[in-house]
Amino acid sequence: MSSQPQPAPEITREYVIGGRVQGVGFRPFIFRLAHHLALRGWVQNRLGEVVVLVQGDVASVERFAMLAIEHAPPLAQPVLRTTRDVHTRACADFRIRASSGNARVDIHVPPDFFACDECLRELADPTDRRYRYPFINCTQCGPRYTLIRTLPYDRANTTMAGFALCPACRREYENPLDRRFHAQPLACPVCGPQLRYQDTNTKIDTTAEALAAAIAALRVGRIVAVKGIGGYHLMCDAR
Repeated sequence: MSSQPQPAPEITREYVIGGRVQGVGFRPFIFRLAHHLALRGWVQNRLGEVVVLVQGDVASVERFAMLAIEHAPPLAQPVLRTTRDVHTRACADFRIRASSGNARVDIHVPPDFFACDECLRELADPTDRRYRYPFINCTQCGPRYTLIRTLPYDRANTTMAGFALCPACRREYENPLDRRFHAQPLACPVCGPQLRYQDTNTKIDTTAEALAAAIAALRVGRIVAVKGIGGYHLMCDAR
């Protein structure tokens, strides 16, 4: 009579990861990595650090730690701060927990990032719903530093808090397989910021016409003050 193979023993391990791990799609990356390795547990923002608890067989848990650092998103710069085995009740799955503000502050605020190649392709695609939308972004590009009001980095703590997500953006924000999963500056022409142009004699409230008016002003040598969600900058023809 042959005996049934015994399941591999499981452990529960907590990782505290610092460095640049907020505003760079790190939690969604951790979420997908845990599911890929069939691990259970959770990930949570804590004022500049990310805490991860994983449950599973020893080999998968240790592989998780290696991949979390070596295969992090391009904009991330994670540093493994602490590792410890813990005893806690079994988790049913892996989840992204709501951020916690009750922790020591370890601030690594990410800078703003130029539009990534995928967003640029959407921007130039007439069939895409974000075609020529100037505030296009995802977890790997777009504003960060200029819109963060406080940590942890969640939409409610940014200047985007006043823009409620439309149903289409909400589906992207909540879909772990979407590259805009938990992208805090997420926006589109339906629910996001719009361009407005104003001078002494003119006020234009539609994005396309406002952009055209600003370009026309620059071409005749005028100076345009551009107010964004994070402040002002001045534009002119340098020639």
